[in-house]
Amino acid sequence: MKKFFGGKSTKDKRPNGPAPGSSTPPQAHTQLPRPSNGHQQQPPATTPPPAAATMHFTSLAGTPAAGPQPSQNGGGQNGYGNGGAPGGGGYPPSSVGGGYPSVSAPPSSAPYGYNAQQQHSQYPGMPQPHHLQQQQLHQQQQQQHHQQQHGGIPAPPSSSNAMYPPRQQQAPVPSPPPSSGNAYQASTYNPGYMAAHVQGAGQSNGGSKLTGDPKEDYPIVMAIDFGTTFTGCAFAFRKDPEIQEIITWPKQAYQYPKVPTISLYKLDSPDFLDWGYPARAVMMTPNAKKHLLLSKFKLQLDDQQEHIEPLPLGIKPLDAISDYLGKFHSHVVKEAMKNFGSTYDQSHIQYCLTVPAMWSDRAKHVMRLAAVRAGMIREEDPAHRLIIVSEPEAAAMYCQSKGDQFNLQKHDRFLICDAGGGTVDLIVFEVVDVNPETGIRSLREVTRGHGASCGSAFLDANMEKLLREKFQKYPLTPMGWGTIMDTFVNQTKPIFPGTDPEMYLQVPNIPNLPDANDLDIGLEDGMLKLMVSELHERVFDPVVKDVLDLIEHQLKQTHCEAIFLVGGFGSSRYLFDRVTAQFATSGRQVRVPPRAELAVVRGAVTYGLHQGSIISRVARRWYGVDSAMDFVQGVDPEEKKTLSRDGTTRCKDRFSVYIHPGQSVALGECVTKKYMTWCYPRPLDCPLYVSDSAEEPRYVDEPSVKKLGDFQIPMPDIPGMMPGSEVLVEVKMHFGETEVRAEALVLGQTVTAVCQWVG
Repeated sequence: MKKFFGGKSTKDKRPNGPAPGSSTPPQAHTQLPRPSNGHQQQPPATTPPPAAATMHFTSLAGTPAAGPQPSQNGGGQNGYGNGGAPGGGGYPPSSVGGGYPSVSAPPSSAPYGYNAQQQHSQYPGMPQPHHLQQQQLHQQQQQQHHQQQHGGIPAPPSSSNAMYPPRQQQAPVPSPPPSSGNAYQASTYNPGYMAAHVQGAGQSNGGSKLTGDPKEDYPIVMAIDFGTTFTGCAFAFRKDPEIQEIITWPKQAYQYPKVPTISLYKLDSPDFLDWGYPARAVMMTPNAKKHLLLSKFKLQLDDQQEHIEPLPLGIKPLDAISDYLGKFHSHVVKEAMKNFGSTYDQSHIQYCLTVPAMWSDRAKHVMRLAAVRAGMIREEDPAHRLIIVSEPEAAAMYCQSKGDQFNLQKHDRFLICDAGGGTVDLIVFEVVDVNPETGIRSLREVTRGHGASCGSAFLDANMEKLLREKFQKYPLTPMGWGTIMDTFVNQTKPIFPGTDPEMYLQVPNIPNLPDANDLDIGLEDGMLKLMVSELHERVFDPVVKDVLDLIEHQLKQTHCEAIFLVGGFGSSRYLFDRVTAQFATSGRQVRVPPRAELAVVRGAVTYGLHQGSIISRVARRWYGVDSAMDFVQGVDPEEKKTLSRDGTTRCKDRFSVYIHPGQSVALGECVTKKYMTWCYPRPLDCPLYVSDSAEEPRYVDEPSVKKLGDFQIPMPDIPGMMPGSEVLVEVKMHFGETEVRAEALVLGQTVTAVCQWVG
């Protein structure tokens, strides 16, 4: 593991908006084929086993960087810099299906050009250049001298990828002369700029060149609210931003702007067959016993759940999500294009994909990979073509559009409680300003968003458990269970608790019970009597209590003038009554906006049309990197003591904090730390860690600390700079957006890296 050595942090503001340049022409995409073995995508034979993730780097100037050189002591697995072929400029597909295209090394005439033909690390059996042999001998002598002078504390190997804080009173590192063949150029970072140049600038999009401005390149904004139980889609034309929903679905019994999030597979294989209503229709036939109906697979990405049962048939969450999204996307694009002329196609769409606010960065990355595999976007598309939007933010954008209706004024605060089928997310927002021309309110997060898996699907699970207890003597068929649960979801749940002490549930034909009567369980003439008190205790109240606890936790952090309940579960009359009874006051209203079940998908379209309306966010956890800081005698354990290249005693494995929980981070803001390194010309490894601990973690190997992924920072090709030369690096982390990203200033030149998330 390569280590970082801590430095001081600063904050920068980056201007928003597109960078100049062109991008790859999107065209109508088809769903990418799944790997031939079903669900496990294998790397090519020339790649090492996926002990670490594959990464892809490119400069902001547009020419992609070559892969790291083979090395016996750093830079990759099994001597390969990035998991690619020897000397590799090629990048294999990711182990989770999001592989990167092959790129070639940047042209260079420098003696230390970093490409497949100019390597400095020794291949097995290949002699090294004479000057490198002398350099190694000198480094060995230095290490021996260090051990003698510092009580046996070994100096770090010269080949290590260590980074150190700048020395006090240190003279500035001179900027080397520019190289005519240098592919790395200093430039203002733009999230879509990197991908826009990977395949070359100036290519066309639907017959016209991309400008780098999403408002120009993508005249259509489409939002997809991928839900645990139902999924919806809405879109708008930028020139006429009236939001429209997709309301027509295959084999639907009635028009509704959402479709069930269910998929059909063969019972004996992971072959995907169908989705939505057609999948449900198959399970209502005698052929149901030959098939598997997969549902609630979105919950597989909830890292907060302690015990998550794996999906059946060895199906991976990424496969299940991309299977479903592929069919869903094909349908909604076909329906949406009926509203546009022949000059518009799928390549003119910018997507907003919603995710729960409580999801980890890894889970968000899985959704981006699923979007690629589903054919929504391509890896070479600009990053801003797909915007990951948190569900509470989307709901907030919808509610602010109804601000006049609810009398939302400047500086008013309101709580969004997005209660859906699987998850419940909550954040308090404050109205910062109102655009007099558009009427759009700019918002800032006030509290740390949080949530839990306690949506209406858990009501259904409680109800199914209760019914199985009642019918344990009678083996209901899968079709019978489907019928009885549909009746509960569509007829009983919406009107609970009603006005009478009992409710009735119609039951289908039961084998071995031809007269449909069993008074012991309350079954008479095919109608099952359920006591409302029992439904309170066994089905509804355990879940509703979790939601009330989440709301109370938010209100303990700040005040608010309104609570908005949105989402399918948020539309529940019973939930509204309970929230109102507990939290409504003379100064706080509890409201359900119109069409609350569509608040997220419609708000996501508004978010895409008016990007930047959420001007700041609140960090939910600790973020930091692995570093070596000053060793504190009596505090740091002796086994973590190490010696830096400048002769100072350090403590390895320290958690160098970039962001702390509760910290407000403005849109476009980044946190910068400076380091020194002597690893030139090899790239620098930057593992990113996260912790939900209440206290600041001190070491990256503490139980509360988890590794999120690896950023790798490429070294520019500098003519005349010797291997092992001292280099000043500024590592910049951006946390003010839904997804974390990083860039670095190396020798005065800006480079960027794409993180490969763990898992």
